[in-house]
Amino acid sequence: MPILYRTDAKTEEGYPGISRTVLVDASHGAKSLWVAHLEIEPGARVTTHIHPDTEEAMVIVEGQLEAVLGDEVVTLGPGDTVLAPAGVKHGFVNRSGAKAVLLASFPKTSFQRMAAD
Repeated sequence: MPILYRTDAKTEEGYPGISRTVLVDASHGAKSLWVAHLEIEPGARVTTHIHPDTEEAMVIVEGQLEAVLGDEVVTLGPGDTVLAPAGVKHGFVNRSGAKAVLLASFPKTSFQRMAAD
């Protein structure tokens, strides 16, 4: 069983103002899982998008985020989770004055992402 250390993971800018660290994927030996840690600065946004072929779960770990799921818009905090079914638009905006953190996960190691209105 591999032990994966965050300090060994590569961090990059996923969107402006958002750092993304992929914690688990095929390069780490996963067969059917992808997990990333996102730090979302105040004012930053994960643009609204869909994954046509898979669901995604996103758990807010720290801070407050405005979440879009389908036609619903809600403000969420630590411990709240967005479960986006395949083909359903979703995204986040950090409207607070503090950094927010979320964990995103997919039940597969690769997936498609398409912009949504």
